[in-house]
Amino acid sequence: MLLVVAGLLQACVAVNPGKSREEQASDVNTEMGLGYLQQDNYELASEKLIKALRQNPESVKANYVYAVLQDKLGQKELAEFHYKKSTELDPKNSEAANNFGAFLCRNGRELESEKYFLKALDNPLYKTPEYAYTNAAICLLQINQTEKGKEYLRKAVASKSDFGPALLALSDVLYKEGDFANAKLYVDRHHLVSRPSARSLWLAIRNALELDREGEVEELAQRLESDFPDSEEYQQWKQIQ
Repeated sequence: MLLVVAGLLQACVAVNPGKSREEQASDVNTEMGLGYLQQDNYELASEKLIKALRQNPESVKANYVYAVLQDKLGQKELAEFHYKKSTELDPKNSEAANNFGAFLCRNGRELESEKYFLKALDNPLYKTPEYAYTNAAICLLQINQTEKGKEYLRKAVASKSDFGPALLALSDVLYKEGDFANAKLYVDRHHLVSRPSARSLWLAIRNALELDREGEVEELAQRLESDFPDSEEYQQWKQIQ
């Protein structure tokens, strides 16, 4: 299962008369760095963000965006330092906390990551709590904490009933537990709100086999073959024919 990372928002640069010239210049360079990052121009993004951090080392956004850049570049120590600093400078920055949690989870620090997902959720103004709930669940499922993982997934779906990643993850957990009827319910809901993927179709096929729904299996298999003929999931389907 894939972690859900919150996107970086491009904000307009506004001159704040309460800030020093250096802080205002840092804000401008941060926005330029973010723009280059979103264009995958990592060299120019790095140049602008380093300049922004020199101008204002305590800029929450400069630290956060630079962390995301270093994460993309595989510079783990730098990414961790700046993710952590951005969350310390602004404990209400839920997007930074969620993305830092995802970073920790990807690097084998699942239990530590939960702390940052919960930190993101601690902000009542967090607009996308389903991201942090789903990520917390995926991380805990990786270390076999199934009940807690399911609890977080249910909270994600309660927060946003059409959140595809949570619906698919919950379906996957229920399938593995042998609860095929409810697994079908969630994968069907996923296909209503999200474009089917090779993974979701393969899960739906295996679940339909368990429920002896031959017509449904045939329909799903045709979709898997037509849309994802080169996928690993289609090769797995062919092997059981």
